[in-house]
Amino acid sequence: MTITLKEHRHLENGNRAQSQNPDQPYLPIGAVVAQLRPQFPGVTHSSLRFLERRGLISSTRTEGQHRLYSPREIERVRQIKRWQSQRLSLRDIGHRLATLDSLPPPQRLASEFLQLATSGDANGARSSIIEASKAGLPLSHLFGELLIPALQEVGHRWEKGDLMVAQEKEITEITRELISALTLGDGTVIKSGPPLVAACVEGEQHDLGIRMICGLLRAAGFTVRFLGADVAAEYVLQAVQLHRPVGVLLSAKLDARSKAVQRTIELLKSGAGDEAPVIVGGQITLTRAVAVESWGAIPVTAQQLDDAISAITGIVGSAFPESRPDLD
Repeated sequence: MTITLKEHRHLENGNRAQSQNPDQPYLPIGAVVAQLRPQFPGVTHSSLRFLERRGLISSTRTEGQHRLYSPREIERVRQIKRWQSQRLSLRDIGHRLATLDSLPPPQRLASEFLQLATSGDANGARSSIIEASKAGLPLSHLFGELLIPALQEVGHRWEKGDLMVAQEKEITEITRELISALTLGDGTVIKSGPPLVAACVEGEQHDLGIRMICGLLRAAGFTVRFLGADVAAEYVLQAVQLHRPVGVLLSAKLDARSKAVQRTIELLKSGAGDEAPVIVGGQITLTRAVAVESWGAIPVTAQQLDDAISAITGIVGSAFPESRPDLD
C-alpha cells in the first residue's frame, strides 16, 4: 500500500515532511516494518512509536489518525538503526540527528561543492561532501541529491563554454574519488553477499553513474565486481565465468555504444548461458529499451538512483530469491 500527499491533502505535515516531493509515496506503519525488518529485525510497530515519542522520527496522520511515514523518515529510521548497531546511545543519536537536520538544503550543498571545485579548491570540495556524510546524510542522498546535480550543472556549463575541459576533468576525478570514499566510509558494513559483475561496455568512458550504483549495491550487501570503463565483451565474459554472478550490469550512455551493448549481451548469452540476468542501464536505455530486450537483456530506464537500485534488486531477487541479500 502506498499513499501520496496528492491523495491525502488533509495530512498534517511536520517540518521535515514539508520538504518532501509531493509525489513520493508515504507508507503506513505496517509497510515500513515489513520493509525494514529483513535488515533490522528489531524494527516493530512499538519501536517506531517509541522513536516517535522520543522525537527522533515523525509521522503524518490520516483523518483516521493512522500513521504514515515519508521516504526520508524511513531512511531516518535506517540511520538510527545503523547508529544503534554501533552502540550509540539515544542521546548521542539525537545529537547526530540534530546536526543532520541543521545541514543546508541539498541544493545549497551541491552548489557549494561545485563552487569550491570550480575555483580550484579540491580539498574543500571533498571536505564539503565528506562532512555531510559524517553528519549522517545517507549515501543515496549524497549521490542523488548532491553529486549528480553538481555533475549535471558541470555538463551544462561545459556545453555553454563556461567551464574549461581541464576543470571538467578535475571535477570528474574528485567525484570518482568521493564515490569510493563514501562507499567505504559511510559506516555501512560491507557484507560478502551475492556477486554481481558490472562494467561500462567497450568504448564507453562515462562511468560515474554505474560507480554510484555499484556503491549502493555494495551497501545493500552485494559483492560487486566492477570492471571499470571501456570493457571489451570478452573481458566481461571472463569475469562472469570467473565469479558466477547472480546478475550482470552493463552501462552505456551514447547510442553509438549500442553495437557494443548488443555484442556483449550476445557473447554472454552464448558463453555463459542464461544463468544470470543481464541488466542494461544508462542513458542508452531511454532510446534503445526495445532493442535491449530483443537482444535478451533487461533494460532499467529509471533515472533516480533509488528507483534503479529497486529495479536491479527486484530483477536479481526474482531470478535468485535464495541469494537475495538483506537490502536497505
